[in-house]
Amino acid sequence: MNNELFEKANRLNETLFNQFGKAAEMQMEAFRRYADVAMEQARKMAEVRDLESLKTLTTDQAETLKTISEQVSADWKAWQDYANETREQLQQVFEAKPADNTAEKTPATGKGSNSKTAA
Repeated sequence: MNNELFEKANRLNETLFNQFGKAAEMQMEAFRRYADVAMEQARKMAEVRDLESLKTLTTDQAETLKTISEQVSADWKAWQDYANETREQLQQVFEAKPADNTAEKTPATGKGSNSKTAA
């Protein structure tokens, strides 16, 4: 039983490590995308020299805003998928894996009983 606790803790740590890695990657990708948009907008604003270029900028910004809105929706969906995946992974750690370990221990029962006898 003590071994099972350590195995569960190990699987939990591994799952959390993987999931937090995915979260960090998602955060960095989103930050990079939004920073690129901000830099592009700043560059376009710096290039405004007359009324015509200002009109072009405002037209472009409307399109950029639409694109950002779509990206925010896509990012939100990705985070929802991430949350669902994390929940499923954690459920597997606490529910599905012990059944798998029982199946794994069945062939090794002879070894396990020997080690218990030796202990």
